[in-house]
Amino acid sequence: MLVTTSRKPSAKSRTLCKLLSRFFASRCISRGKMGMPELLDSSEGQALIIVGEYHGNPGELVFYDDAGKLLFSIRFSDWYSEDLDSYWFPDIEPVLTGKGEVADALESFFHFNRIESDAVGQLPANSLVMGAGEKEIDFIGGEKPLFKFNIKGFKRY
Repeated sequence: MLVTTSRKPSAKSRTLCKLLSRFFASRCISRGKMGMPELLDSSEGQALIIVGEYHGNPGELVFYDDAGKLLFSIRFSDWYSEDLDSYWFPDIEPVLTGKGEVADALESFFHFNRIESDAVGQLPANSLVMGAGEKEIDFIGGEKPLFKFNIKGFKRY
């Protein structure tokens, strides 16, 4: 999977792009002037996430499949934990928990193992968990909240 930014990203969007690529154990590239054909070539047949902006801040994730088909987008506001700077991301696949349309879309995109929310406490202490609901997406590492997206809008294409 490839994570990249809009064409002229702010520093906050570049930081979020790197953060998401670390959480998902994927590649992050600086987009520059690349159009969609060049991005798809750079993704090497893998899925693509573009971090979009709203008023100079990260505000949207746009999800494309490996063929470049637009699947869905999520508009959000973000929150970051103070512990995030000192967190070391293990090279493991996250698990997904949650119910609803957003969780279903994320599961179909990432193909992560999906578990019930009451099973999260039984995971190893260094696990990465993405908890998706209709109003927010929580990114948890080592049993601590790392960052969160408060969902403002969700659209399937």
